[in-house]
Amino acid sequence: SLTELDAVRRLNARSHRHECEACLRAWPTIASAPSCRSIATTPRLVGSDALVAPGNAPFGSRALVHATVEPVLAPETCADIIAEAEERAAADGWGSRYTLQSGSDELHLADLPRASAAVAAALPDIAAIATAALLPPEHKPSDLRVLNALVVRYDAARSKDHMAPHGDANLLTVNVALSAGHEGGGTWFLAVRGGEAEEEAAEE
Repeated sequence: SLTELDAVRRLNARSHRHECEACLRAWPTIASAPSCRSIATTPRLVGSDALVAPGNAPFGSRALVHATVEPVLAPETCADIIAEAEERAAADGWGSRYTLQSGSDELHLADLPRASAAVAAALPDIAAIATAALLPPEHKPSDLRVLNALVVRYDAARSKDHMAPHGDANLLTVNVALSAGHEGGGTWFLAVRGGEAEEEAAEE
């Protein structure tokens, strides 16, 4: 009934508000993010249709995936995050509690004090860049909240070299490559075909 639906909506809204409040307590620096800037004036930002497919087919939009031409974290900061993660994992082990992926190892950033401080310092700028690239101009970077933050390790020698295709349950996802000096790797974006492809699948 409409009454039940309205009750569910109110419950979801209250739950979402409490979750946002908890996220802000965990990552308060995002509230100091600067005002949203246009893509043209946002530093380090490049949008590329080729990141997904020519013309971003079948979506026909440049607003899906963007990459920066310069790192959002300094190389020495990335190296320190890796070192701290390895130190923590040596004591407590790696896991996959959050992504539930068997093809990679991970640690929660909240368990890494130095890494958390470094990311917190960079968060306002990261939020401004992401908002300028991917959200309508009325959205403010300071309104974003960090739902989860992880350090993910891949190890090809142990067949820990991938995540299975999946969708993240959040508005935006920010991937920061911490390591360098290797060949291959990267992020693959699966373009979901629509229209005729879905009809053909239904007929089969």
